[in-house]
Amino acid sequence: MNIYIYGDTAFKKNIHKILDRSNVRFKLEDGKIEDIEYHYDLEDLIEKDPSEIFIIDQNKVLQDDIWTKIFKFLKPKDGIKKNFLDHHGVGDISIRTYEDLLIYIEKRLEAIENSKPKPHEIMYIDQMLEDDTLEALKRSSLTD
Repeated sequence: MNIYIYGDTAFKKNIHKILDRSNVRFKLEDGKIEDIEYHYDLEDLIEKDPSEIFIIDQNKVLQDDIWTKIFKFLKPKDGIKKNFLDHHGVGDISIRTYEDLLIYIEKRLEAIENSKPKPHEIMYIDQMLEDDTLEALKRSSLTD
């Protein structure tokens, strides 16, 4: 699981401080925390794997409303369209506080961790397969 951060410099610094204080970096086993500089790179990453964690500055999200259509100068040039985020399932969460952000990241990491099979579960499944195979062999030899 990777965490991607997209926004202005102050936003990125703030997010990095929060992630450092909460030791999220250590909880990412094979993942990384990466800053994204350009909106087209962000779009490519979202298209590639929307299940990653994307932390996007709200000021960079373009709303399709009447005001942005009339006043085009209100749109940031490096913004990403909300419709694009919604289409890929990324734009569904709005975080009000940094504490909520950490809770969200923790839950995502826990969900990933819980979805992985545990070593003892794998052994148990292997044992079941062996037992079923042995039982099937015993049954077939008894009927022969």
